[in-house]
Amino acid sequence: MDTEVSKELPRHGGNIVTIFITSLSAAIVVAGGFGIVFQAAILAAAARLGLGSTFLWAGSAVNAVLTLWLAMWTFARSWHVERRLKAGLEVDEPKLSILANFRGS
Repeated sequence: MDTEVSKELPRHGGNIVTIFITSLSAAIVVAGGFGIVFQAAILAAAARLGLGSTFLWAGSAVNAVLTLWLAMWTFARSWHVERRLKAGLEVDEPKLSILANFRGS
């Protein structure tokens, strides 16, 4: 029985479909959770404080924009990290730019 430890590091990641599904799932979970919680806070504030429909519509619009940005950023970041890990590179510091995550590894 061989008790030698392999010197090769195991490769991470799968094919492009696996990376896409992983990134999409992460985006749905993170942004979906944020959007639901933030929308609940907007609805509660409008109902409890009597802020009216203008606050409700404005808050919902802000929530939609933030949730959409967070979903796109999470997808881009997950895609970037999965590509780096597949290439055997270390995970780098996150950037707030969505496009920066789609640029080269």
